[in-house]
Formats: sequence, structure tokens, C-alpha cells
Amino acid sequence: MPEANMKNLFNKIKNKASKGFTRPPSIILSDFIIKSKSPFGLINFSGHKKVGGFILPMTLLVCTIILTISTGISIILTKELYFSKLSRESQLAYYAADSALMCAIMIDDQYTDPDSGIGIFPYNTTATPQTVLDKVNNQRQARNLPSLTLSDIKCATSAIFSGANSSITYEPFNRSNSKGDLESGQKSTFSMKMDLGNGQYRCATVLVYKTSTYRQIVARGFSSCGNETTLPIERAIINTTEVK
Repeated sequence: MPEANMKNLFNKIKNKASKGFTRPPSIILSDFIIKSKSPFGLINFSGHKKVGGFILPMTLLVCTIILTISTGISIILTKELYFSKLSRESQLAYYAADSALMCAIMIDDQYTDPDSGIGIFPYNTTATPQTVLDKVNNQRQARNLPSLTLSDIKCATSAIFSGANSSITYEPFNRSNSKGDLESGQKSTFSMKMDLGNGQYRCATVLVYKTSTYRQIVARGFSSCGNETTLPIERAIINTTEVK
């Protein structure tokens, strides 16, 4: 490049430097808001997004879902607790009926009339518990054993025939045997309050239907002894013996 041209170029750059560069006007993005339509409303390209009516419906939807799930779980837990309590009380009633049945069978099989071989629960108006016990005491005295009274006959700390807690009653009943013949007998009914030894009790009602050839014991156990305001749950066990 010629020397003259180099000088001219240098002078032009020098003149511009001496005059200074003119600064272009500042451009503020916030002054130029470009709006565009979208599925979510208006979008501000300056950095702010406007969403019209979207947050509140979504919040209500989420709250409704959570409330529905919580209510369903609460209902399920309430039912589970109820059926769990029902099952536990049903077991208590069954244990009470089973204990009462075993007591009735044991007493009737242990104290028997030596002449007829029939147990102490009466089957007619003449063979009373006292007359049967008198014959049993005769056998005990022959073996040098002390005599017993009706109040001594207990099971699970509950008096059966006599005593402060005894409530036994007798009444006649009729039945048809396996041959179709009509039989007459006695029904014995008594209640039991069995002490478990820890301040708790099991209660039951026992019915003994008896003839000279037939014995049926119905033990009705209860989940509680009637101290609660609600009715206790009842379970029954039946044991039947018949001489054919």
C-alpha cells in the first residue's frame, strides 16, 4: 500500500478517535413487551408469565382428591376396629359358654345316683339333687370321706345348687324320643359368674334338659356380665346325649 494512502487512513482513524464515538440509545427490554396467545393465557416475553385461572382449580382438585382418600381410609379403619372388637368379644362369649358347658358335664357325671347311674341334675320330681347327694355321701362315708352339702358343689368359684350366688330353677318339659314316644323330664336353669382371678368375670347361663334316657346341655356364654350399657355378644354350645 502506498505511503500516502497509509497516512490518509491513519488521519481518518485519528479524527474519529478525537471526536469520540456516538453511543446509541439504550434499549430497555421492558419497553418492548411482545404478547402472544397460548393455551395458558398471555405470555409476557419481558420475563413475566401470566396464567389466568389455572392455580385455583388445580389446588381445589388436589385438595378434593386428598380429602376423598383420607375419608376412605378413615372409613376402612373404623370398620376394621369395629370387627376386631366384635371378634374379640365373640371369643370371650365362646370361652364363657365352653367353660360353663364343661362345668355342667363334670358335675352331672361326677355326682351320680348309684342306683340309676343318672347324674345329679334331676330328670323327675322325686330324684332331686339332695336325694342324689345323700346317696353319694353314703358312699363317701363308706370310704371314710367327709360328707358334702349342695353348697360345696361349685365350678369356677360359682355355686350351682345352693349358696348366695346360686339361682337354679326347675320346671317340667316334654319331648319326643328317637322312637317317637313322648317323654317327660325336668329342665334345670342356672347362671354362672366365673371369677378369672384378675378382677374379671365370665358369665353364662346353662339349661339342662333331662329325662331318664336323654340329656341336653345348652350353655349360653356372654362377652360381659351385663355391666355395660350395650347388650353383650352371646355364643351358645349344645351337648346332647341320648340312650337308644
